[in-house]
Amino acid sequence: MAREGPNPYSHLLSDIKIGNDSFKFYNPLGLKDNRYERLPFSIRVLLESSLRNCDNFQVKEDDVNNILDWEKMQNDTKGVEVAFRPARVILQDFTGVPAVVDFAAMRDAVKELGGDPKDINPICPADLVIDHSVQVEFSRTRGVNDPGGGGTFNSQSCGRCMNYGHSGCMSATLGGRRTIGHPKSRLHRSRGPGSQGSRSRPTSPLVQSRPSSPLVYSSSPVNLPQQPLQQQVYLMPTSAPVSGNVIVGLQQPWHVHPASPTTTHHLPTVVTHMAIGESLGSVPNYQQQTIQYAPMVPGYHPPMYPAPHPAQINRTQHPTNYYVGSPYIQCHSSRPGSRPTTPDLCQIPDSENHQSVDMEDISLRPWGLCNSRLKPSKKQESVVDSPTSISETSSASDVTVTPSLRLSFSSLPSPLDVPGIPIQDEVCPFHERQSEWSSALQKNQELEFERNYERFVFLKWGAQALKNMLIVPPGSGIVHQVNLEYLARVVFNDDKLLFPDSLVGTDSHTTMINGLGVVGWGVGGIEAEAVMLGQAVSMVLPKVVGYYITGVLSPFATSTDVVLTITKHLRQEGVVGKFVEFYGPGVQQLSLADRATISNMCPEYGATIGFFPVDDTTVKYLRQSGREESKIAQIEAYLKAVKMYRDFSDASQDPVFSEVVTLDLAEVVPSLSGPKRPHDRVSVSSMKEDFHQCLGNKVGFKGFGLPADEHDKTVPFIYEGQEYTLKHGSVVIAAITSCTNTSNPSVMLGAGLLAKNAIEAGLTVAPYIKTSLSPGSGVVTHYLQHSGVTPYLSKLGFDIVGYGCMTCIGNSGPLPESIVEAIETNDLVCCGVLSGNRNFEGRIHPNTRANYLASPLLVIAYAIAGKMDIDFEKEPIGYNGDGHEVCLRDIWPQRADIQLVEQEHVVPAMFKEVYSRITTGNDRWNKLEAPEGMLYPWDSKSTYIKNPPFFEGMTKDLPAIKAIENAHVLLNLGDSVTTDHISPAGSISRTSPAARYLAARGLTPRDFNSYGSRRGNDAVMARGTFANIRLVNKFIGKAGPRTIHIPSGELLDVFDAAERYREGGHPVIILAGKEYGSGSSRDWAAKGPFLLGVRAVIAESYERIHRSNLVGMGIIPMQFLEGQTAESLRLTGRETFTIKLPQDLKTGMVIPVHLGDGRSFEALLRFDTEVELTYFRHGGILNYMIRKMIM
Repeated sequence: MAREGPNPYSHLLSDIKIGNDSFKFYNPLGLKDNRYERLPFSIRVLLESSLRNCDNFQVKEDDVNNILDWEKMQNDTKGVEVAFRPARVILQDFTGVPAVVDFAAMRDAVKELGGDPKDINPICPADLVIDHSVQVEFSRTRGVNDPGGGGTFNSQSCGRCMNYGHSGCMSATLGGRRTIGHPKSRLHRSRGPGSQGSRSRPTSPLVQSRPSSPLVYSSSPVNLPQQPLQQQVYLMPTSAPVSGNVIVGLQQPWHVHPASPTTTHHLPTVVTHMAIGESLGSVPNYQQQTIQYAPMVPGYHPPMYPAPHPAQINRTQHPTNYYVGSPYIQCHSSRPGSRPTTPDLCQIPDSENHQSVDMEDISLRPWGLCNSRLKPSKKQESVVDSPTSISETSSASDVTVTPSLRLSFSSLPSPLDVPGIPIQDEVCPFHERQSEWSSALQKNQELEFERNYERFVFLKWGAQALKNMLIVPPGSGIVHQVNLEYLARVVFNDDKLLFPDSLVGTDSHTTMINGLGVVGWGVGGIEAEAVMLGQAVSMVLPKVVGYYITGVLSPFATSTDVVLTITKHLRQEGVVGKFVEFYGPGVQQLSLADRATISNMCPEYGATIGFFPVDDTTVKYLRQSGREESKIAQIEAYLKAVKMYRDFSDASQDPVFSEVVTLDLAEVVPSLSGPKRPHDRVSVSSMKEDFHQCLGNKVGFKGFGLPADEHDKTVPFIYEGQEYTLKHGSVVIAAITSCTNTSNPSVMLGAGLLAKNAIEAGLTVAPYIKTSLSPGSGVVTHYLQHSGVTPYLSKLGFDIVGYGCMTCIGNSGPLPESIVEAIETNDLVCCGVLSGNRNFEGRIHPNTRANYLASPLLVIAYAIAGKMDIDFEKEPIGYNGDGHEVCLRDIWPQRADIQLVEQEHVVPAMFKEVYSRITTGNDRWNKLEAPEGMLYPWDSKSTYIKNPPFFEGMTKDLPAIKAIENAHVLLNLGDSVTTDHISPAGSISRTSPAARYLAARGLTPRDFNSYGSRRGNDAVMARGTFANIRLVNKFIGKAGPRTIHIPSGELLDVFDAAERYREGGHPVIILAGKEYGSGSSRDWAAKGPFLLGVRAVIAESYERIHRSNLVGMGIIPMQFLEGQTAESLRLTGRETFTIKLPQDLKTGMVIPVHLGDGRSFEALLRFDTEVELTYFRHGGILNYMIRKMIM
């Protein structure tokens, strides 16, 4: 976009040489103003942006001066407005789809008004991660809607096949007649880690069972690829000459680092290498052959192998060729789930009678994996005892394989770690079965694509048609974790110009990136669209609260406990609209992941950002997450040059803060938050007492209003033929979910170690509890698998069900009907426990009235206990098979143990492998065919994507401001009405207006999908606005998505009432209490009311982002004057309201509101900046941008 004038601060452009490259940067120190080094580090980022972008049009010199004079200006009672241009925008698909819909509709509008639609593109770089679409329909062995399907499933996940949850270990049957492999093989037998016949060497005193590493066997030297590596290796179980494509033995990742030249690692002998997807031809021997690697990531399917089919291994001709371990032929068909095109595609000779198994006899599950095993001969067993050793030298190319006398199973240092291998297993203990988590993951992802096909095709059109936008396919992870691990630049390098990374995002938890030293926060989708179109963010210069951290965390506390403590503390302090910046010596005790966890929940404690400046810990994380060294060098050198690099042990670097609050980490105790708000922290030791009090308290955030004689009610129910009992406090959902915690290896590995200890203590989780694990990225799968904890998590039911937000945003899927019936019939207060960041009523699941946020460790603990009303200090968590008590303290892992496992198993190669295929790793996405062209071809029959009516009747000329005459109150609401109450979210009720709309178009309830998935269709979203079953409308006096149509007195669904008002020509308004619009940033919380005809909201106070969104949609945010409420003004909501706005609107105006009964009162117009006034005059921010483009 053209700028109004030259940058008056161009003289600050300086040179810096980093390595062999030269760069430029705007140097704030060139101002030679001592106020700069007194600024909080977060404000320094705002100042640099204003210096670099100053054009006296969008960003003015006054903005620079006001930011530089922050220490004084922050105290201005009227608020000082400044402009800020973020470096980029990040979106998730719930808000990203409507943003792309708006871009497509704007292109149509621009063309209609005579402009050039190609001008409508993101100007500011934008990243969109598809992570909100997948739901927990299936978990554990099968989903609650699964009729059973084909094949047989084990009662636990094998957890050791490193296929990362895509097909796992295949349990194939021979047409129901017999099992593949040797007659003695029992392919469907449950064989857990450490069972008889499995000789697995422990690699750590903490983890006694580990996944096997890929084994490289040869009697000749083998050249290893350049290091470091952590990729899949395919091995061939013979040293005989072969031809064709050999695909044998999918094994585990093998780390190779030449850092320890004196270490000798012992390996078995005999087996040589194989090639990936290419014909070897005739290879007489394997000396000096290179090992081939094929990386595997979430959403990635191994390459399909064309003819010729895998080579036949003729045992008759080569009777002396032996193998070690449990090799398998891996069969790939032309597409997932299809049968092979040639009968002999997967032939493998029987080791005794040399017969081949014909693929026509094999019944395949999705992805077409079959595993066949050859039984070792006795002669082979003797060969195994003659091992091979690999001696690491300073150069990877010098690594050789030489004979050795004995096979060693001793502990080997990480990362080159070769566990002991099974020698005489009749059945491989971890490749014999399809794991349930892979089944659930596969099914959930299949449903995701089936349900969201139209959305995904539309987004793929956007990826092709819109410039400067990266779209990350589904199945890759959660937006904020992907941002932290991969997308974040920390320092931008734009054509050799360096400047700090900064962003706004269409999700309030965008603040997670603050933990990496990146300034960013959540905005409404419509405001983000304006930034994408090159507009600056208009903001009031914030106060900055310094949060001083001291002390050391207790060995039993986690980062989740820290953030829940901080959340409650800062909520009490009152930091809404403020920046929070963390400092003090205690910050050095926090890992980068800990910091990101604290920053993630910034919206819950109410601040705009929760910022940790970049320091040595940040740089350490950048290396750990696989960032390039040259990039890290740029980050470190640049930030030090502009004094944005922090040393938390150096108090002389402490800036000036508006106020300071403190926390001693030693005071943090294990905690949860709930049952209805994330800042209602409860210590674990007080949990039982607190829950019982909540049962009897009056209905509210800490009460359910149950009479005392109902507190001990128990209800029997039948699940899968067994009788169980539910009561108040019973856990029915336990989910390790959300980027808040799944981004943190310490709590994830801690949960794995707790699961391991629980299994070894004989504990289980009741089968009716819906347990799930939804990692925020494939990296999590890597280190959980590599550390060996996955089998234990799986056995407790915490199988991987998808890569996305899932339970945390209400995509928890259905509960079994017997449980739902027991809860609803008996009005039970049953519970969900999750490692998320939001637990507002009605968000997680309609049938979990109480929901508690907790660390992943406590999620598992309460799942085992089966109830929330337990005192772990006095009561056992459960009983083992012998009936002996087991207490939580008996199985709780120590912090030092967790740290040891984390140091060993979270390595850079994992990040590099996962993110090397981030945009191409999903085969389903790759196969989607999207329309081409500048304008999107809208399909009038689509129930997912619809051209919105926002620009209907729009003219080039600015319209006059219209008064609101005789408006009725659509809803009369109380305090803390969240965007979850307003915006359509979760599943679509079968009795809702949205369901009626979809049913009228031929859809059945199973095809309704969720509101989030249909955010691209305004007709569905308008009908789902205010449809939350927990919405309390004062007109009704109880929870429910209904209201009174005042003229007729009829009780109607909110949408139907709004339509009745529209038909009668009556505008509508909303009355509300404090903190209206709190919670996640959601554009439909503003777009929905706009489509319902809402012209104004009069509330006691607003959440910052939501108020901005209302303005962006042309809705007037008004506020009761200090000390006044609807009750104090005796407003019943049955009055009519007339609001006349002057044509010369100004910020901070107080105007009269006239009632139909002759009364009146004054209210404050909450247009806080001149830019907001401009947006409102145009009818909204998008209308403003269209007129700007065509003028």
